[in-house]
Amino acid sequence: MNVKYERKSAMTFIGFSTSISPEEGYIKCPKFWDKEYSQKYSRLWQTMKPETQDEKAIFENGIGMFAICDEKDGFFEYWIAGLYKGGEVPDGFKLYTFPESEWAMFSTKGPLPNSLQELNTKVWQEWYPNEGQKHMGNGNAMLEVYSAGNMQSPDYECGIWVPICRTKVN
Repeated sequence: MNVKYERKSAMTFIGFSTSISPEEGYIKCPKFWDKEYSQKYSRLWQTMKPETQDEKAIFENGIGMFAICDEKDGFFEYWIAGLYKGGEVPDGFKLYTFPESEWAMFSTKGPLPNSLQELNTKVWQEWYPNEGQKHMGNGNAMLEVYSAGNMQSPDYECGIWVPICRTKVN
């Protein structure tokens, strides 16, 4: 499993979300992407010319290059998001800010959603019980990071970033 640690300034994201129970995540997250793509993205990616405020926000902020998993009590809020560059926040869109933080950054290659789901399982079943226990989490959210390109290619790159704030003293 590829992991690197890096400090990043505070980051604000813009996007839209849905609530998902943890046991349904691997099924409902891809379904959420499919639904939102057909409603918000399909025409935009054909023309690359935003016509609505939603399309403008998606286009200008790269909404879809990230997903946020924000753990709540008994569920998580799953966001399709992009780095917020300023401007109007259309109805139905929200902002989310991660504070300045150290990050544990994991990467993988392979077709979606399997490559990302396999990485997620490894992060929480292998890294977190071992190396991850040496760190304190910085909030209850993490990022999925997507690259441009063919998401079904064996060479497609994506990742998971987990914010951490410091090494625990044993």
